[in-house]
Amino acid sequence: MFFRKLSLKMLLLVIFNFQFSVFNFQLSAQTTHIPSFQRNQNIPVLTGNDTLSLAWAGGMSNMAFFNIDLNLDGTDDLLAFEKHGNRLLPFLRQGQQWLYVPDYRHGFPELHDWLILKDYDNDGKKDIFTYGLAGIRVFRNTSQEQLSFSLVTDQLSSFYYTDYSNIYASPDDNLVVADVDHDGDMDILNFWVLGKYVHFQRNYALENNLANGWLDFRLEDECWGKFSEGADNNEISLLSYCQRKNEEPTRHVGSTMTLTDFNHDGLEDLILGDIDFAQVVLLTNGGTLSEALMVTQTTAVPNAVNPISLYSMPLVSSLDLNGDNIPELLVSPADPSLTKSQNINSVWLYKYNSLLHDYHLTSQAFLQEEMVNLGSGCYPVLYDWNGDGLLDLFAGNYGYYDSSAYNNGFLTSYYSASIAYFENIGTASEPAFRLMSPDFGNLRQLNKQALYPTFGDLDGDGQKEMICGCSDGSLIRVKNGQITENFLNIDVGDFATPQLFDLDRDGKLDLLIGNRRGQIAYYRNTSTNGNISFQLETSTLGDVDVRDYTLSYFGFATPCFFRQNDETLLICGNEQGKLFFYNNIDNNLNGNFSLQTTWLPEQIGTRHLPIQEGIRVGVAVGELNNDNYPDLIVGNYAGGFAYFEGRSGIPVSIQEAETTRVKCYPNPATDLIRIETANDGITQVQVFDLTGRKILETKFGGHFYQLNINSLSPSIYILKLINDEKESYHKVVKR
Repeated sequence: MFFRKLSLKMLLLVIFNFQFSVFNFQLSAQTTHIPSFQRNQNIPVLTGNDTLSLAWAGGMSNMAFFNIDLNLDGTDDLLAFEKHGNRLLPFLRQGQQWLYVPDYRHGFPELHDWLILKDYDNDGKKDIFTYGLAGIRVFRNTSQEQLSFSLVTDQLSSFYYTDYSNIYASPDDNLVVADVDHDGDMDILNFWVLGKYVHFQRNYALENNLANGWLDFRLEDECWGKFSEGADNNEISLLSYCQRKNEEPTRHVGSTMTLTDFNHDGLEDLILGDIDFAQVVLLTNGGTLSEALMVTQTTAVPNAVNPISLYSMPLVSSLDLNGDNIPELLVSPADPSLTKSQNINSVWLYKYNSLLHDYHLTSQAFLQEEMVNLGSGCYPVLYDWNGDGLLDLFAGNYGYYDSSAYNNGFLTSYYSASIAYFENIGTASEPAFRLMSPDFGNLRQLNKQALYPTFGDLDGDGQKEMICGCSDGSLIRVKNGQITENFLNIDVGDFATPQLFDLDRDGKLDLLIGNRRGQIAYYRNTSTNGNISFQLETSTLGDVDVRDYTLSYFGFATPCFFRQNDETLLICGNEQGKLFFYNNIDNNLNGNFSLQTTWLPEQIGTRHLPIQEGIRVGVAVGELNNDNYPDLIVGNYAGGFAYFEGRSGIPVSIQEAETTRVKCYPNPATDLIRIETANDGITQVQVFDLTGRKILETKFGGHFYQLNINSLSPSIYILKLINDEKESYHKVVKR
């Protein structure tokens, strides 16, 4: 199944996937304005005659759910966390309904990989436990008049045998923070570093008469429950007492854990999910409060009638959704892979029937059913297909989940991509969309992945056609019901994202094609007399490259060229969800386009904050409400999209002041790293190696500092910069 090598390679991947809380900008010297946008969730989207209440929430796929009071009215609301893209989806309770309120995202710190909300200091407010550097970060809920959190620790520690040490956590495991022994404070269950066994980290804060807000952990039991998990599968051995003879030192299966008194006997039982498996295992506790002992196991969870079965690595969230103090169960995949999980009907809701003393399945698409949810990936395109003068909305996807199978012991999941067509049934000033076809052009039958559409009339016969890019880098042409694969034998590498756009203003639609490398190829239209032909002018148009080399070798460029006031502009999405904005394109097709920002701003009140909608975003730009400002639709890998109305542009300097925090250079470095901050003075610098060990620490004040790294060995390090309110992380290379 899924093996994790505890090696430098694994640690590098952990660091490369770390979502650093810094916004990096590359700004040209010229004074310019960049587009600004404001979110609008009121544009109707219909399926049949039903209007989706959460149409623009961005979709759901791999979810965890938590109760938390978002608006501080004394009533618990709902927070959903999307693992693929680290998206937070806040929902306010309105009776028995849920209102999506994305502005509350900005009350939370940067979070990644997994999230747990628990009130550890008994002040009635949920605090944050989340993944850090091979460990656990903790944020205390400091909300007063608005939602806020403050960092308690980057690496939660516990007393192991003779001294305190970091509590190990993997980015792919979901551990337990709960009052395991019912003594009034929060304990932790985490997997041993090689997996298989569960450690019980008991909190001794109350026993030691420490004030609320203290966390004092000790390793109480290195074989909690006296069971072991298979090294490369989900088999459970009961009464194993964790014998460590002949251990396999390099294997670990990613797991989810949910602690719940399932049979209501006063003892905490455990629900386990595992990478590559669709079922969960319920372990029944037959021990005592002071010493857990798992005595039975079953996969018929919560019952044999409708057992949990979700590929892959299902995570069970136990929470109160209707305010009756009886927890419901929400189940969704938690697999870290982008190509294994079920992505439709993947949020199962079980409600508890107190008369029958059993759970029953009430929905397989909780909240999903009120959203646009197109599987994995959502690549929006605006085009007037029916010729009524209104821009219709199309969306490609990576694919809908079809099935899973085990090949040579490894799980493989299969997806088939399609194009969704939403007709604009509104007016020139008030758009509205109705889903007309989830498989426009009947392309799902091809079993392709990552279809990305664009539209136009290439041969001049007055009939519209569709060109689609594919994950293999080729193009598909669809015209009059005829499908032509490998169109013109054009191949830009993996993940072709084409756009038909008259770039050189000669009256012919050129082909601009993004790719996985993060660049854009320019094929100039050289067609004559109805004979279609394109000539490759460059594979690196405008020197556009949307890769973030500190996080990935790939960029997954999704370009959208458009014109405003007759000026050609470009917005291009990338793998990390950034939106790159370029100008200086006209009369400069052989030169370098000017990158103005990598984070387009969203106007929230008087602030301008980066639009962040998840990973592998796609963008569509068009005039939808007749106000002379370009509107923006952003799709993400969770299968949905968000709608933003255009606003008057803002000077680059304004956004720079609001979002640029820290610059560290050069990188790689040999002796000195220069640290600059535009508006936040740095008070402390810490340097960690890839094991999470702190090796340097220094304090200073001001906006400029030179850090001497001459004593460090050549390697990759994590730089943590701290001021009174914030912290940011930077991967740096010592040569």
